[in-house]
Order: sequence, then structure tokens, then C-alpha cells
Amino acid sequence: MLALASLLLVLFPLGLGLLVWRRVSVLGPVSRRLTLVMGLGGALAALFAAYFEKLVLSFTGLSLDVATSGVGGALLATFLLAAPLEEALKVSVVWPLYRSRRIDGPRLGVCYAVAAAAGFSAVKGVMQVLLGAPGGVTVLRALVSIPAQLFFAGLWGYALGTQGPPRRGRWFSLAWLSATLLHGLYDHIVWGRGPGFLVTVIPLFVFMGVGAWIALRDVAPDALSDHHSMVPDPPSLRMLREALRPVDHRLMVRWIVIGAFATLGLMIALVAGAVFLGHRMGIDFSLADESDMRSSGPLILLGAAVLLAFPIAGFLVARASAAHSVLEPALAAGLALAALVAMLFLTAPIGVLFALAAAPLAFGLACGGAWIGLER
Repeated sequence: MLALASLLLVLFPLGLGLLVWRRVSVLGPVSRRLTLVMGLGGALAALFAAYFEKLVLSFTGLSLDVATSGVGGALLATFLLAAPLEEALKVSVVWPLYRSRRIDGPRLGVCYAVAAAAGFSAVKGVMQVLLGAPGGVTVLRALVSIPAQLFFAGLWGYALGTQGPPRRGRWFSLAWLSATLLHGLYDHIVWGRGPGFLVTVIPLFVFMGVGAWIALRDVAPDALSDHHSMVPDPPSLRMLREALRPVDHRLMVRWIVIGAFATLGLMIALVAGAVFLGHRMGIDFSLADESDMRSSGPLILLGAAVLLAFPIAGFLVARASAAHSVLEPALAAGLALAALVAMLFLTAPIGVLFALAAAPLAFGLACGGAWIGLER
């Protein structure tokens, strides 16, 4: 069983890395040798990360697990050690290619960064299973961690190859910081919390999937275009940037405030409806315990209700304001999310974790709803 799990943890990230390499190779040759070197470099970086993290955690007495070192200790171990260390080590593998000008665009930046992350994830996942608590939950956590390792590396890899030399450092720094923070949040949920809260990463998982689809379509559009597909193609990154620009440089502040209140009101109404529906279906909301996998059902129902409020509110605000840009609905969603986090921090601090995990997808859903409701 352990050998089978280890084999799966090796093949899964390498398979995802190979898929990305095949996609980006359609538009031009990508060095197999350099891609392999990046993968091997990532594997060596994972060995160093595992050793260094174990050394520091043993010295400080901290742990990634909330049950072992408390919430504060787990957050420190995740956000000040594990997440920045792992992303920095993956950057150190790819950085020589950037310095030698082997990365001349986002296509190669994504490919080499994902290759390094694939090697890193393959070794890290096996070590987590071999050195961690025995059981299927550890294997599940290691599997769930793999897409995050590749996606967050692809995020800063894209930024590394996108802009010209005068602006590259700024965008790369912002992308790396965003990837590190999201990676820390993801790891805290997966490795720091109980198995009952694993369902909380579903919004982040969906966000990563859609984000990867958009990014790959941007760097390799011919590879992903399918004119006979029943699923519409996602907007390109250029279209997203255009949609977020204010029309005539005017910002309709009142619609941002109205949209925030509308979003909060819809969330309250939909959550109340979800609770009513759950009771009619016999769902026991008292089972919401992070140590119990049975809490997944209530959390999924409540989370779906909260997320549903954002595309509806985005559509309504765009329609009511006759907007030609999704900027106002997007800012309204951001304001509503900030208010939600503040309220949960004061009333139910554990809910902040759910709100932060759902925030990227909720923001994207609000923009999607507004996009449909735009005046054209």
C-alpha cells in the first residue's frame, strides 16, 4: 500500500508537468534537457527543504499542525518558514535560466517553473508520506498538495517571463508574494487543520484550475482552442485587464457601496436558505468538526450558498449600474469580502479561514457575473 501511494505521488506531479510541457511545446520548441534539469533541481530542492524544515521545527518546537503547536505556532511555521522557503527554493532552481536569458516569454517561464515544481512535489510528497503519520489521510493530503505546488510556481513563472526588464522585477515580486501567501493558506488548511476541513480547499482548487486554463490559453492559445467544444473558452488575460479598467477613467463609488451591501444581503439570505434546505434534507450542522470527515457535507452546503451570492450580486450590480466595466462589481465584491472577514474575526474566528480560502474564487465569480451583465 505504501509503495503504491509513493508511486502515485511521484507519477501525478510528473504527469501534470509533462502535460504543461506538451501544451507549451506546440507553439515552439522547449528544451527537453533544460526541462529535465529543472525537474531534477526541484527534486534536490525538496530534499533540502524537508531537512531544513525538520531542523528548524525541531529547534523551535513548532509544528505545522494546529493540534500540536496551537493556531499561532502553526501559522508561524507555515507562513514564516514552509511556504516562503519552498517557493524561494523553487525560484532558485529556475533563476539561473532567467539570468542567462533562457526565459524569453511567459511560455518558457511557466514551463520551467512548473517543471521545477513537479520535481519538488514528487519528492516532497513521498517524504511526507514516509515520515508522516501512517494512514490514508496523509496520502490524501499529499495528493491534494500537488496541484498547489505546480500552480503557485506557474504563477510567478508566468510573471518572470511576461514583462520587459524595466518592469519585470516588480511584477515578479508581486506574483511571488501572492503565490507564497496563497500557498501558505493552502498548506495551513491541508496540513495544519483536521481532515474535516480538507473540503475548505475546494474553492482554491477550482480557482487554480480555472486560472491554469486561462494562463495556458494565454501562453499557448492554439494548443487549447477547440472550436467544437461545448464549453466556451475563458477570457484571455488581456481581456481581463481591459474589463477591470474604468470606463472614461470614472469610478462609480456609490455602486461599489451598493454592490457590497447587496452581496452581504444575498449571502445572509442564501445561507439561511441553505440551513433551511439542510434541515429538510436531514443534514446535521452540529457535525461541523475539523477532526470529523462527516463535517464535509454541512461545510459544502454553506460554502456553496456563500459563493453563489457573488455571481448573482455581480450580475445585478452590472445590470443596475449599466456598467461597461467589471471594476465596480469587482471592488464591491472585495469590499464585501473584507467586511465578511472582519465580522467573522469578531464573532467566529475559525470562519476567517473559510472566507480567505473562498476569497479568490468568490472574487472571480463576482467578475464573471458582472461580465455577463455588462452593457455591450
